[in-house]
Amino acid sequence: MLAVSQWMLVTALLSSGADVLGDAPGMELRYTGTLARVTRTATEQPYKKFTILAVASRQADGTKLTYLTDERGGGTWAWPERFGTLELSTKNKAANDATIRLLAEHEGHLNPIAIRQPFFEYPDQLREDADGDWVSGQHSYEVADGTKKIKDRECHVVRVSTNNGRKQRLWISTADNTLLVAAEQQVSMGRGDEFQLKLELESVKPLDAAALAKIQKPFETLVALKSQMNRPDGETKAELSDTQIAAAKKVIDGLQTSAEGTPLAPLAAVISRDVKSQTQRADDVANVSKKFVGQPSPAFELKTIENKTISSKDLAGKIVVLHFWDYDSDPLTEPYGQVGYLDFLSNKRKRYGIEVIGVATNESFADPTKTTGALRSVRKLREFMNLGYPIATDDGTLVAKFGDPRKLGAKLPLWVVIDPDGKIAHYHVGFYAIKPDEGLRPLDEAVMKQIKTK
Repeated sequence: MLAVSQWMLVTALLSSGADVLGDAPGMELRYTGTLARVTRTATEQPYKKFTILAVASRQADGTKLTYLTDERGGGTWAWPERFGTLELSTKNKAANDATIRLLAEHEGHLNPIAIRQPFFEYPDQLREDADGDWVSGQHSYEVADGTKKIKDRECHVVRVSTNNGRKQRLWISTADNTLLVAAEQQVSMGRGDEFQLKLELESVKPLDAAALAKIQKPFETLVALKSQMNRPDGETKAELSDTQIAAAKKVIDGLQTSAEGTPLAPLAAVISRDVKSQTQRADDVANVSKKFVGQPSPAFELKTIENKTISSKDLAGKIVVLHFWDYDSDPLTEPYGQVGYLDFLSNKRKRYGIEVIGVATNESFADPTKTTGALRSVRKLREFMNLGYPIATDDGTLVAKFGDPRKLGAKLPLWVVIDPDGKIAHYHVGFYAIKPDEGLRPLDEAVMKQIKTK
């Protein structure tokens, strides 16, 4: 906790609502928080804890805020989603759509949770001559009478409610009407399960030009890398593409050097370890692909979920696409194994006689007591996605013959194209990098090559 004299110095630097930094080039803020389940009788022990590091710096037209999250328990973002930038206009409202988010896992589902940025967006509404209540978009604001102290910091108490009933309480420093000192907000996950998120300011430190430049350098490298990686907003997969791994490898040495002695050093170390691990995994998968492509496909016999038999003998002379995946309907998360695009490809190329077979890979199929539930989940997904191609089941025996990528630390899906001669013509582990208007283009190109050859 800051000494009162230091706190007074910091708040003096924040005395302008429009210019939150006052005379300081920058400012470092640290928050701690928790997420806990709320029942009818009590609030349970937090199942998730987190910290937020935020660095504010002066810009020509406002303030730039770079941030880094660190989560423990109940789900967490992969490292590319743990940091970002917010641009605040001179009126102290967000000038872009970015926001600080946590990732919470509940009942097998991953839930992004947006949390408050450190500077309150309506400081003018907290002046003594202001009305006290106002509405902005879907949010209603109400300023409580009087003030409350949070760790020696006198605060306005602001209640925020939304059209869907979600509520927040904010404690904003009275010294500047801007700095967020604490916050509480209701969070709903799953089938309406209620949670409470708490956030509290732990420290504030003004940064001179040298200190700001030191911490900004690794942040700038990270933000530039994130832009180059071009991951979808809200991506929850930790796996990187070959292109993304290559981009990270180019900057990791410089990042670790510039991050040394800063709060970003632990993240730089995490990135270094992850890039090395994923590079090794990608190399291992590539070696497996080389081993199988051009070789005769293992013989197989599969049972579909309609209890029909499909054998490699029956498929002789045809172009076959095998899609090994879990086909699990719970959690039903993007990109659903890219099965929608696969179904489109199947329908589009069916006239050429290609056979697309989904292979639901789940060890539960080896246990008679679990088979019924596993089959129900597969059928649910098939009906939800309205899939037309057949889906067979595999307890892991067949995918092992094709080089189960999970044994290398990679994940399904596995895509295999078998040519009319029974040889493996295409082998791909993981999701394809796609554009919505192109679908599974690499897979389609592999199929069309075989069609033309045939």
